[in-house]
Amino acid sequence: MVTTDVLVVGGGPAGVLSAITVAKKGHSVILIDAKPYEEIGNKTCGDAINLGPLKMLDKELGIKFPHGEEVADIVDALVFQTEKVTFPLFGDGFVLNRHPYGQRLLKIAVDNGVEVRANSKAISAIVDETGIKGAVVKEKGAKEPIEIYAQITIDCSGRNYQIRKTIPSEFFPDLEKKMEKRDVAASYREIIRLKEDHPYKKKILLIYDSIIPEPGYFWIFSKGTKRLNIGIGWYLDMTVEKGMKELFREVLHKYYPPDTYEIEDKGGYTIPTRYPLMNAVADGFIAAGDSAFHVNPFSAEGHGPALSAGYYAGKVASEALKAGDIRTHQLWGYNVAVMKDFGLSHTKLQLFTEALRKVKTPGLEYLFKRKILTQDQFMTLHGGKGLGKKEIIKIIFKGFPRYDLLLNLYKIVKGVQKFNRLFERYPDTPQGFSEWQTEFMAVMSGIRDW
Repeated sequence: MVTTDVLVVGGGPAGVLSAITVAKKGHSVILIDAKPYEEIGNKTCGDAINLGPLKMLDKELGIKFPHGEEVADIVDALVFQTEKVTFPLFGDGFVLNRHPYGQRLLKIAVDNGVEVRANSKAISAIVDETGIKGAVVKEKGAKEPIEIYAQITIDCSGRNYQIRKTIPSEFFPDLEKKMEKRDVAASYREIIRLKEDHPYKKKILLIYDSIIPEPGYFWIFSKGTKRLNIGIGWYLDMTVEKGMKELFREVLHKYYPPDTYEIEDKGGYTIPTRYPLMNAVADGFIAAGDSAFHVNPFSAEGHGPALSAGYYAGKVASEALKAGDIRTHQLWGYNVAVMKDFGLSHTKLQLFTEALRKVKTPGLEYLFKRKILTQDQFMTLHGGKGLGKKEIIKIIFKGFPRYDLLLNLYKIVKGVQKFNRLFERYPDTPQGFSEWQTEFMAVMSGIRDW
């Protein structure tokens, strides 16, 4: 039997930041990951990251910004693009080379005393009626699994959330267990080297092409001189007539014919892209990163939120250990921190995902072409803010006779207002959460069932 103060499952950005934060407070930490040590931090997705989380890590933990070989390019704009409309949404960030950056974070963890157990896969949570006690772990090559007991287990196991899904619901009813197909995006991406340089320096393009099931999109990230990260993705519940790789190649060749590039790397993956878990804690347990649905529902950027969530998980876990109380009410501050940081904004961005399912790209282009909706108004809505009554009245008059599109715009505006009011009342303690969750799900279900 192995014991530790904190067990972190998964060495991605959420896991390694959880481990670093706890270890810096002087607690013992074991981090397990299914990959070999030298491959931890290497992932097909998650190249893009905004500056917000990086600034926080620099300030709170002294972790310096990505630099040197860790940076493929800097970013000054995320560009929303259809076949007829193009404009920037926001900027400032990096396109990373994930592997060297992830390895630097891992080294920081080890330097702070974290015990890393590579080639170790979590099988299930160790649970009794008093809480989560650790995990059953299978080490590569070992005949039998081992049990690692911890006061607090932090589940950063990714899209499959191996620990959270093995926790009995009868003991922890407020811990969500399921994920629907419409909440999972399948993606395929390639790193290509061009014969000539590209015009996408400092840009990330999200391209909504009519041949891609909506609200799926095609993306182009600069990876430096003559190199691009190109990919495609859509939700698993979408009806698709062609294969993903076939559609990927069809869109790519609109920009770069087959004889203009070489493929350096390729791979597919799935990722949860929905609003976050409204509760990600239980007695002795915290979920962070993909396992807690922390990916941005609109852009699918999950690296930054995972870093932030990992820091909050580690901070709250260390405070609980210091207090000698690892129950839900002591860990609840993690939920509050996530909701204040990106939980509300991601929830409001879910409105855009749902609206794009209904409006579709031609409808959105109609709104812009007829100047029913301006770029500034779109960015206002995208930023989670409402529109004034005069603006709404003007939009209604301009939008005749496409009241179907206007209805969806109206639902976005009203949804933003409802979530703003609802999250102002997000409970500071577990008491009252069940009632709040019921109200939240009523609002969210109404939006998703448009």
